[in-house]
Amino acid sequence: MKKKGFTLIELLVVLVIVGILLTMIIPNALRAIRQANTRQCASNIRTIDTAAHMCFSETRNWDECSSLTELSQYLPDEDGDGEGDELVCPFGVDYALEGDTTNGYRASRSGHFASDNWPNTHE
Repeated sequence: MKKKGFTLIELLVVLVIVGILLTMIIPNALRAIRQANTRQCASNIRTIDTAAHMCFSETRNWDECSSLTELSQYLPDEDGDGEGDELVCPFGVDYALEGDTTNGYRASRSGHFASDNWPNTHE
């Protein structure tokens, strides 16, 4: 009666093949996640900028559009509660506004991207 099963060589070959596949897949998956997070953060910043301009268009007063709390009614409302949803940066950096009442406000880009430069979203 012959025992059924895999030999040690067969198991080692399978492990080597799995290891090779993982070394090809993991870096690409991590790069894709990083790109998705960068694009999400950039999209959130554009949304905040749009909300600030919508606020100013309605009020004609930058003082009333100087904080994220004041802009919340102009942010997208995904949960349908009548109030804009808080935007969360995938990199864990809080969004803030920069500017003044003369030139207007926009979302600060500082600290959101690795190089603090606006990302190239056409990679």
